[in-house]
Amino acid sequence: MPLASGRRSALIQDIAGGLLVPALLARFGAPRVGSWQRDAAALAGTLADGTLDEGIAALAALNPDGKMFRPICRDIILPAADALRRRFDPDSFDQSDRLAKVWQLRMCLLSLDDAETAGDGAPAPINTALTLAGTHDMPSVEHGVALRFFDRAGWDVCDCVSHENEQAFDSAHDRRFDVVWISIEPGLHADDIRATVRELRRASRNAAILVLGGGLPGLLPEHPGTLELDGYTGSAIDAAVIAESALRLRRSRLRA
Repeated sequence: MPLASGRRSALIQDIAGGLLVPALLARFGAPRVGSWQRDAAALAGTLADGTLDEGIAALAALNPDGKMFRPICRDIILPAADALRRRFDPDSFDQSDRLAKVWQLRMCLLSLDDAETAGDGAPAPINTALTLAGTHDMPSVEHGVALRFFDRAGWDVCDCVSHENEQAFDSAHDRRFDVVWISIEPGLHADDIRATVRELRRASRNAAILVLGGGLPGLLPEHPGTLELDGYTGSAIDAAVIAESALRLRRSRLRA
């Protein structure tokens, strides 16, 4: 006599709970639950100190098919950069060790696959950005993160290594950009930032260009107008989102 469907389902559950699950646990061990924050913090603390191959391999293991790109940037790459910055004296004459570790973190970032990055068949970018790394030696890890998120949002980006040379001003003069994004680093003086913003506006072929900034939380003043910026964010991950939102608001106001 066949079992009723309800009884059959209960019997299957009993067998799975009483036999299969214990056998699997004995063979493979219990799955780790809720360990992401702990594992991410541990890797962030060592990512800049191991070899580049080890760092890339560790991140790849956490990022199957590029589906963990954002959490890895948020919980590993950026905290690793912050921890590295705290370890070194910015006024020290010899910065070679710090720069080598910054380079390693940037290479780890570049190695990450991203499932949401537009592929070859994606439509042409509709927004353009001129990005400036506000540093005198090497673009920061945060600047690299901002570039990756502009890329995944489908922006057409022209990146300039330093805001102190003429490359950014020439680019703003030669090509029409919707947004300028300045990565603001510790040690930059407010007067220098304002001078850069003014020169970019003066050189720009777009009279309505938005000049935005990004930096570390707590580094920027309470109001972006202090630096003559149209806006800023303390999160490199939000760079493209903030830029797109500000640009949409600016365009709606121009149409009104």
